[in-house]
Amino acid sequence: MNRIISALFCLFLLLASVSAGSADSRWVTCEGRAEVANVTAAEAVQIALTDARRNAIETVAGVRLASASIVQDFTLLSDVVNSASYGQIVAEKVVQWDADVLQEDKTRPPVIIYKVKLRAQVARPEGEPDPAFKLEAKLNKRVFTTGEEMFVEARANRQCFITLINLTADSRAIVLVPSMVRAQSRLAKGDYFRFPTQSEQASGIHLKVGTLPGHRKDREAIMVVATKTRQPLPPKIDDTPYYTSDAVGSWLVDIPLSERTINVLPYEIVGE
Repeated sequence: MNRIISALFCLFLLLASVSAGSADSRWVTCEGRAEVANVTAAEAVQIALTDARRNAIETVAGVRLASASIVQDFTLLSDVVNSASYGQIVAEKVVQWDADVLQEDKTRPPVIIYKVKLRAQVARPEGEPDPAFKLEAKLNKRVFTTGEEMFVEARANRQCFITLINLTADSRAIVLVPSMVRAQSRLAKGDYFRFPTQSEQASGIHLKVGTLPGHRKDREAIMVVATKTRQPLPPKIDDTPYYTSDAVGSWLVDIPLSERTINVLPYEIVGE
């Protein structure tokens, strides 16, 4: 969702939690790759980066994530992120981009493969989640067409504070709640959370989704974070409504596992 709210403005890869300065973290160099087939060059870049990030988390966490989990399979993506048990990329830097051209059959077009080498700092989770802290959340749809409206619903089994974050296709984040549109984030036990509400929609507040320029489709996610106490937000990118994925990762890392629960809602946007 690139053009999120008219008043504010679309695996992260965000996967667990611990502060890079106060808990176990490790720098690794990993590679990612993507074929430029049935996707645009820009989409292949994002797929390769996601593959590299997944490999970094596998290296540090010592687990094997399904190769398609981050970019293709909604259910697996939700499972990986919601488990909060693998690792969190809290900093990253692209070391190098390369491309291979494969052509086994000269009567067929060659296949171009983008390759990226990524240096990433992966933090491991500290402590244990509170199994009694439950959060349910859903979107009104899983697949949207550019220009369609989205709304998010959630419910928790205890009083908590909701932070609603849009993880965009270009690896940035926008905090939808709390924000200048809705500052109140407290949710009473058993109450329903919805954003935007019907009254907010009637007043002109809408979540309208759209693909990135030049993209035929994008995969993004809404992350619903419920915390037992109000948490200060990370710093934004200067003079924009955006946060970097690093900033959001570090913010999550500083919230003890026992104090929060997360539900990630992946969705796909298809161009008109």
